[in-house]
Amino acid sequence: MLNLEIKNSASAFPQPGTTLWHCDLCDAFISIHSAQILRAALCPVCGDVTLEFCGRVNSMPGIQFGDA
Repeated sequence: MLNLEIKNSASAFPQPGTTLWHCDLCDAFISIHSAQILRAALCPVCGDVTLEFCGRVNSMPGIQFGDA
């Protein structure tokens, strides 16, 4: 049995965030909601194309995010 003690568990994990990415090849805009900081992402439309980071979108009023 593994016993782990987590101190300050609310701050031990990064807060989820939504980022906006753009694919230069297919011109798609992709939003990614993740609990981890993303350094790079691949286009789900083109496959192997690395997306260009556009910014965080958590603070945009009127936008709601849901699970896909």
